[in-house]
Order: sequence, then structure tokens, then C-alpha cells
Amino acid sequence: MGYVFSYEIFLHLALILLLTKVLGILMRKLGLPQVVGALIAGILIGVSGIIENTSELKPFAEIGVVMIMFTAGMETNFKELKKNGVASVLITSLGVIVPLAAGFGVSWIIPGLDLKERFFFGVILTATSVGITVAVLKEIGKIHGKVGASIVTAAVLDDIIGIVILAFATGDVDSKTWGYKLVDLFTDPATVSSGVQVLINVVMFFIIAIAFGIAIHFVFKFLSKKFPHTRRLSIFGLATAFLFAWFSEELFGVAAITGAFVAGMMMSNMKQTEYVERRIDMSAYMLFSPIFFANIGIGLDYKALVDNFSWTVILFSLTFVICGMAAKLVGCASGSLICKYKPHESLEVGLGMMVRGEVCLIVAQKGIEEGIMSSAYLPAVILLVILSSLLTPIFLKLTFKKFPTEDETDDKYVTPASPVAANIIKEKLEKDMPVCDETISSEANDVAIGQLSDEEKAVRSKDSSQSEQ
Repeated sequence: MGYVFSYEIFLHLALILLLTKVLGILMRKLGLPQVVGALIAGILIGVSGIIENTSELKPFAEIGVVMIMFTAGMETNFKELKKNGVASVLITSLGVIVPLAAGFGVSWIIPGLDLKERFFFGVILTATSVGITVAVLKEIGKIHGKVGASIVTAAVLDDIIGIVILAFATGDVDSKTWGYKLVDLFTDPATVSSGVQVLINVVMFFIIAIAFGIAIHFVFKFLSKKFPHTRRLSIFGLATAFLFAWFSEELFGVAAITGAFVAGMMMSNMKQTEYVERRIDMSAYMLFSPIFFANIGIGLDYKALVDNFSWTVILFSLTFVICGMAAKLVGCASGSLICKYKPHESLEVGLGMMVRGEVCLIVAQKGIEEGIMSSAYLPAVILLVILSSLLTPIFLKLTFKKFPTEDETDDKYVTPASPVAANIIKEKLEKDMPVCDETISSEANDVAIGQLSDEEKAVRSKDSSQSEQ
């Protein structure tokens, strides 16, 4: 019997979107990321049993996570990586190694796990999501200072290293993968360990993905020059994300999210990158992302959670959360100290990198899907996301207040790019309103349009009509 479509899915989608938005707004007012609201919405729906068939949500969730990781890859700033150089590499390296070891160590609280399962708990702790940190640094005017630049750059490197580690941790050995077929050309695959085959698959994936990605980069560059600010650029970008997601999973046994992230990196640092990222991010935000995060809560087996509830789970969860935050703090702060940062600057960098968010949840969900991690321990990951999101802004503000830096330029007084922007900044500061670069750029653009000549307006009107194509 074939697939039977049910119109009930529209009711389910409406419920998910409304509840995730309402709770997302509430979380934002409480100073938490909106993703926490989506998680709670999913948990409430899951506990209520309103949605019994979660398989209908699976395609939406998969598309959502691919879009999230693609836009995350597009945010990679290679210029910042070059500028901060050795310091960011060292901060990130220790910020990955220490949490990786901490997660592996904490996992020994749970009896009966194999080494791959224990290693995966470390992989979860390597992920950093500094969106909240960046918002705090912007608010207090330190985003362009030494600490702010180090955190942003280290976070980019952290994502890249984390994706590589995830590729090894979740790598699959299957007869359809190219790594298996390559081994089969020379010897019987049964005589080669699965670990070696995973390594071959991962290495082959990155070589081919980067080579193919460079070609895509130049094609996108040509299209950007030929058709600036047109929807076809966003469509091309999204098609590339889905293509990379497909061949990473199907041809190499590497997680689809890894392919999507690499695709985003290949299309970063170009004039039209921000335009494409904004369009795709909007599509993801409207439908797919809320469904992905809500589906994490909806898909939990609450009966199994109750049945498996024990003092071991409680002890593990508490230890996992405490060690997860402490390990990131210690690792990144140690790297900063080695790079001759002042003690208080090192502490600020460590605190800024301590927060966890959507990437952490994505990695954990991937582990559950691959059978590497039991869903019984997902609440520990959710608790880590919530507590780190709550505590990081508080600790950061207290630290910057206790150790004010006189040598850094306060973002509130950075010279704006245009007189229009200057006036907007002045008005916002007089009203004690937050000054956000993106908002200023958008508002300044709107005001500036009103000051264009008739000829310039005609050109903009033509560009606008082209963007509808």
C-alpha cells in the first residue's frame, strides 16, 4: 500500500509554528535563545500526544537542519581567521580538546557503553554557539575589541573542527560508499577494519567536496556579478546545499549536515553571500527550523525516559552540564593565556565560548538517529543548552564590568559609514536604544533611498524588478 496523505498535517504544522513562535518570544524576553522555546514547544506537544505520527514531520526537520548548517557555513569569515591567526587556532584547539576529553571522562558514569558511544559525548561538548555572546558583546560595545574578535573567530574555527570530528564520529561503512568500493578494488573489504574505511570515506569526501566547492565558488561568483540581488542566486545556493547534503550521506556515509556546512563555506566571503544567506535564513526561520527543533521534543520516547529514569541518569546529567561548561571555559581561557592575553581577557574569552545552542542539539540528535547515543540522555544536552544560555550573558557582563578595558574602541562610538547612519545612531543613543549594525544598515539604506536622484531611483527600481525573476 502506498503513502496515504492526511490533511491533518496542516493542523500539526499550524500548532507547531504557533506554539514555537509564542514560546520563542517568551524565551527571548527572558534572555534565552528562541530555540529553547521551540524545544519546550516540542516537549509539550510530545507529552500531550497530539501528534502520534512523527514520520510526517521528518522530511521538514531534515530540510530544516540542512538549511541551518548551510547558513552557518556561509557565515565563515576567512579574513577574520587570517587576521587573528595563531591565537584563534590555539584557543579553538584547546577549546575542543578539553571538552572532548571531559565528555569522554564523564561518560564513564554510565556503565556498559562502548568507546565510540563514550567518544560521542565528548563530540557533543565540542560544539559552541556564540550567538548569545555576540549579542551581549554588541550590547556592551565590545564586539570589535580584542576579546570580541577572538571569540567570533574562534567560534568559526570551532564549527569547522567540530564538523570534521562529527564526520569521523558518525561515519558509516556501507557497500554503496566510495570508500568501500575503493578498498574493494585492492582487497577484500572484510579484511579492512571499519575504522579505516570510515577514515577513507571522510578523507575522500573532504577532497572531493573542496574541489567541487571551489568550482561552485567561481560559478556563484560569476552569477553574483551577472545577476546581483536576484532570487536565482538563492535558488542556486539552496540547490548546492541539498546536493552536498545528498552526496556526503549517500556516497561517503558522512552526515548530510557536514555536506551542507561545507557547501556554505564554499559560498562564503563573496559580495552576494549576505543576500543569499538572508533569503535562505528567512525561509528556514518561517517553517523548517521551528519544525526541526520542535521535532526533537516531539520525537522523544517519554515512556522510555520514565522507565530508564535512575540516579545514574541524574548524576550523569548534572555532571555533564557542569563539566561541559567548565571544560569549554578552561580550554579556551588556557589557550588565551598561552597567547599572552591578560588573565581577565582570557576569562572573558572562556566565558564567551562556554555557551551551547542549536549545533549542540543538532549533533546530539544525529547521534540518536545513528544509534550512537540513547535518547534517555538528551535531557542532559537540553539542560546544558538552557543553563549555559542563561549563565553566559550574566557572567560576561559582570566580568566586563569588573575589568573595564580602556584600550578598546567602544562600538557605540565607532565612526559610521555614512552621515545617514550617523544620524540614526545618534537618535538611538539619545533614546537609550540598542545600536545594532544590521538594523542601522537597513534603516540607513531606507533613508538614503529617499535622498537619491530620479536617475538613481530608476536604476534601483530596475534592479528590484530583476530580483523578482
